[in-house]
Amino acid sequence: RHDRVSIRSGHGVGKTAFISWLVLWFVLTRLDCKIPVAANTQNQLRDVVWPEIKKWWRRLPEPLQRQVEVQAERVVLVPDPEASFAVARTASKDNTEALAGFHAHFLLFLLEEASGIPDSVIEVAMGALSSPGAKAVAIGNPTRASGFFYDTHNKLRDSWHTMVVSSEDVPRARGHIADIIAMYGKGSNKYRVRVQGEFPNADDE
Repeated sequence: RHDRVSIRSGHGVGKTAFISWLVLWFVLTRLDCKIPVAANTQNQLRDVVWPEIKKWWRRLPEPLQRQVEVQAERVVLVPDPEASFAVARTASKDNTEALAGFHAHFLLFLLEEASGIPDSVIEVAMGALSSPGAKAVAIGNPTRASGFFYDTHNKLRDSWHTMVVSSEDVPRARGHIADIIAMYGKGSNKYRVRVQGEFPNADDE
């Protein structure tokens, strides 16, 4: 229902699983689709996101599993691998063009740990988002009280559908709450960011 969705959350609520489901769902239900999956480090994509995609791919019913191939940095639709795929993209200050040049009938930008993706990278992607039907999902811990991810929940909120998921509301994500309270206190920015999924009161913390 929404072309632009931004979700801030605490730790352990299932962000990476959600990204994985979106990749598999989109590539299995659309021909001529491209899904750039961006994070600010290659390690996040290689060691966290892609293994999670592979885990959920293995759980697909066999007829659907055969339609998709999970490669080292791509997830392709087997009948049409050149036109329908997801691809890992490292989005850093040194690689501002990471999200440039994507065109397809169906386009979905997935921004993993979106607080850490430089605004300069997002600005490049915004050109492609002007295409009819292009979609974007930004998701992450709200570690910065500034930048594009912060703006989607504030001054850009009229054009982004926003959600917040607290670790307090997700049973499997509550294991670290007591430790955060003991180390930093319930009123701390660490608690706001890592448990409640709220932006910090100040960037410098």
